[in-house]
Amino acid sequence: MLLLGAAIWAWREKLDLGKKMLFASLRGLLQLLILAFVLDYIFDIRSHWAQVLLVLAFCILAARTSASHHNQPKQAWLAASLGLATACTVTLPWLAITGAVDADTRTLIPLASMIAANGMNAVSLMYHRMNDSAAGIEGLRSAMIPPVDTLRVAGLVHMPGIFVGMVLAGAAPLAAASAQLIVLYMIIASSFTACMVSFLMLNHLRKAQA
Repeated sequence: MLLLGAAIWAWREKLDLGKKMLFASLRGLLQLLILAFVLDYIFDIRSHWAQVLLVLAFCILAARTSASHHNQPKQAWLAASLGLATACTVTLPWLAITGAVDADTRTLIPLASMIAANGMNAVSLMYHRMNDSAAGIEGLRSAMIPPVDTLRVAGLVHMPGIFVGMVLAGAAPLAAASAQLIVLYMIIASSFTACMVSFLMLNHLRKAQA
């Protein structure tokens, strides 16, 4: 009902957001229900190649969403796919090698989805800003504002989801804070990597086309 109220308000203000909000809510509901049914099968995956293919699928699907915000969607899709895949390739092995997280499917796949989703949001903001201005570097700076601001106010204004979830589940606050910091640092590093690689790749494709 809250979401419906927001959609009606957006419709009354002629913001062209009401239908998008409702469609996204229904699509999200369906996708999460499907995920809940298949998650046990995903967690049973032991093959590293199967894990890689699943993470790559996350990146390609996320990149397609980001590319819809650019005026050259085909080039933007390829660039974003490479950027998100690079972010996962750099971040996940580092977390596993250093012992920050367990190197099993139950841990790596959810983290890969977080990297792809947050990277997608950052790349989408960058692409949207690049459409408005020829100064692509400003788009990259704008894309990093939300994750950096989130980290700046963590513990002051914002209690992030993992921290709250672990505390509600009975974990010690220090353990919850440690887990949340790992995720926040991961998101900033991976989002920047995704944006930077996407930006450079898109410039390369434009020059090649010219």
